[in-house]
Amino acid sequence: MSPSDCNIGMVGYGLGGRVFHAPFIQMAEGLRLHAVCSRTDVRRREAERDYPEVVTYATLDDMLGDPNVDMVVLVTPHDTHAPMAVQAMDLGKHVVTDKVMCMDEAEGRSMIEASTRNGVLFSVYQNRRWDGDFLTLKEILSEGRLGELYSIDSRVDRLSGPSYGWRAWKRHGGGRTRDWGAHLIDQMLQLFGPVVRRVYAQYEYRFPEDESDVESDSIVLMELEGGISFRIELSNQAFTPRPRFEAVGSEGSFRKHGTDPQEEVAKEGRAGSPVVEDPARYELKRRGSKGVEEVALTPMLGRWQTFYENIGQVLAGKEKLAVKPEESLEGVRVLDAIRASADKHIAVELSPK
Repeated sequence: MSPSDCNIGMVGYGLGGRVFHAPFIQMAEGLRLHAVCSRTDVRRREAERDYPEVVTYATLDDMLGDPNVDMVVLVTPHDTHAPMAVQAMDLGKHVVTDKVMCMDEAEGRSMIEASTRNGVLFSVYQNRRWDGDFLTLKEILSEGRLGELYSIDSRVDRLSGPSYGWRAWKRHGGGRTRDWGAHLIDQMLQLFGPVVRRVYAQYEYRFPEDESDVESDSIVLMELEGGISFRIELSNQAFTPRPRFEAVGSEGSFRKHGTDPQEEVAKEGRAGSPVVEDPARYELKRRGSKGVEEVALTPMLGRWQTFYENIGQVLAGKEKLAVKPEESLEGVRVLDAIRASADKHIAVELSPK
């Protein structure tokens, strides 16, 4: 490692820190995993086993006292993101939080204000901007291959019981709408920008109350400027998963089955390995001279490592920040409206920013 590398202190070494952050930090030029903070002895020992060069801490205060920590990466319960991020930035540390950025818009604004007044970098880990299927859909839309776009359905289904640990409880920011939904809303904003006019959301609660108080399933319908509808569906009760994406336009439609394979590869210990998806998971049909024609697609490669590569390049003054905190704040605004809609059983208008 270069002596000029940015030393990162990561808070949390569960699945998220171990699989989705640490390997990609180590791959990025200009970044170095220097410290890991965890409340549990087991997690600290795992971090020391996986990365013998790191130092470990039991508390955030202890880690923030390490003068060699330049950046803090928060892979912690959602309700801790804002207070921990502000504390770190007020000590002059750069910060990356896992998604979702925070619990509500007010917290998000306090985080951005802390970044501004301290002159430090702040970003949110929106790695699924670099999912291969999303990149493929983005290219199809940019080329106008579907004609005038009418609607997009974005779904993630599974068959499971309640989430485990803090993710099962509202007070900690649990629930799949804040989890996977934060990714799907960010993808929508990448396609169209801050153009959500109103939302209607329906939550279902199918878990035992003593095991979880978050939604088991959710349906969110968003009306965008220009008349496009964007629907998110998240289910824990799907015996047969529905398509990951469905997009319909005046001249064609697009469908993708299954989620991006980078997650499974990362869990196998091969984070960053290129994964070529089976083209049979993709369908593109267009209006042709002889009726509806099926068009062959070559899926784009996903590349999650781009996020931390960009962070390293931004700190070196070579690139602009790819995931701006204001973009993630807009996602939080949409999530605020979704929760209000689900709680009140009404459509909620989004006010201008």
